Amino acid sequence: MTREDKTVYRADWTLLDGQFEKNVAIVVCGGRISEVLRRSEAEQISTIDARTVELGDAALLPGQINVHSHAFQRALRGKTEYGAPDSERDDFWSWRTEMYRLANRITADEMEGIARLVFLEMIRCGITHVGEFHYLHHRPDGSEYDDPTELALRIAGAAQQVGLRITLMPVAYHTGDIGEPAHPEQRRFIHRDVETYLERVQRLADHFEDSPLVEVAVAPHSIRAVPRNWMEAIADRARAMEVPVHIHVCEQPQEVQASRNAYGVPPIEALYEWGVLGESWTLIHGTHLSQRELDILQQIRPTIGACPSTERNLGDGFLPARALMQRDIPIAVGSDSHTVVDPFAELRLVEYHERLRAGRRNVLVDAHDGPVQSTVDVLWPIGTKNGARSLGSDGGVIAGGAAADFVAVDLNHLSIAGATEATLLSDVVLSMSADAVRDVVIAGESVVADGGHQNEDEIIRQYRELMARYAAGK
Repeated sequence: MTREDKTVYRADWTLLDGQFEKNVAIVVCGGRISEVLRRSEAEQISTIDARTVELGDAALLPGQINVHSHAFQRALRGKTEYGAPDSERDDFWSWRTEMYRLANRITADEMEGIARLVFLEMIRCGITHVGEFHYLHHRPDGSEYDDPTELALRIAGAAQQVGLRITLMPVAYHTGDIGEPAHPEQRRFIHRDVETYLERVQRLADHFEDSPLVEVAVAPHSIRAVPRNWMEAIADRARAMEVPVHIHVCEQPQEVQASRNAYGVPPIEALYEWGVLGESWTLIHGTHLSQRELDILQQIRPTIGACPSTERNLGDGFLPARALMQRDIPIAVGSDSHTVVDPFAELRLVEYHERLRAGRRNVLVDAHDGPVQSTVDVLWPIGTKNGARSLGSDGGVIAGGAAADFVAVDLNHLSIAGATEATLLSDVVLSMSADAVRDVVIAGESVVADGGHQNEDEIIRQYRELMARYAAGK
């Protein structure tokens, strides 16, 4: 092995097994952490054997994992925050009308530019892996591109250009609501049959088979958009491919009622009765759950993919985090519509929403029977271990054999200045500004150094030009 094959990363503090330690060296080879050396071993490692990166007055932590993204919706930021005078009620469904309007104008080049910007934003705040729930498949008129996976390739290409690890989840979408044909506004989302959808998934999986940064999974959009026979076929294929399944579920009361009207039970009960729900599934949102659904989740233990900033922005409701944690149902987080891209803000909202519900502090600590003593002990696995579980990855931890995805936060940043080894993780999760993230390493490669990305200025310039054209109606 040559010197160029191996890189050693050092910082003042490194998070190992939930505790910060000094004198740690992370040895990286082939995009993975080959070993973690502590104390005297770290001091004795020879720079002759490896390239050494000294990160200095910083703390190294595993990268955050964002399990739910609709990249194109970043272009909606700031554009729906007003009351429409001709609308009696501004809610999720009226917001969806604006989202459809955006979805039906984006070109392939624009899609790539928007995705590049939001993926850069993710990396800059400490996200190293994203699950992209991708449902714009066709041209604006609904016809297929010459390569029917064109837009998926653009999304994955944008992630590769900025260095972000991505699990690409092409979305199955067939009906406008349960038993109803798709609406004209959904023309870019629709597959004519489940066989076509599954062929496209396989085509993407084959294309990225040797890519170190791209994985492919499956995603039936929701019980509204995917009928039972599709759901069964997708579940069968996911088991054969050994990939995760992600689905929107129980986000809105209207969706729950539609399921009750059609199937006699709410969405999670329907998935359970159909025999498709499994531990490798991630149920996105889950803001409106029945007692029976909580019991099912406790039995099956899929991951719940909460998106607190989006759920708050859209008026969806609060995740029942305490009820889920009492049943040992894992929760992960995503940025969804990207009103905010800050993984630490998402984590703290999981706790803070429960504080508002209960009228007291440190609520989720009480939801655990084990030796959990602090709120950060509850929240930290949500953005790391549980995110890795959701996306089927081996990230979310600094340990030998894990993906070499980690971030360095600046110990001199105002938002965490003065933190001690005992308080730093709480400061990071509950108080830190995301711009304290100074360096980001993904698959062993430095993608953010000293607070900047090498292509940042050009990516932002192109995005600003696009938004100016949109504002001018062009």
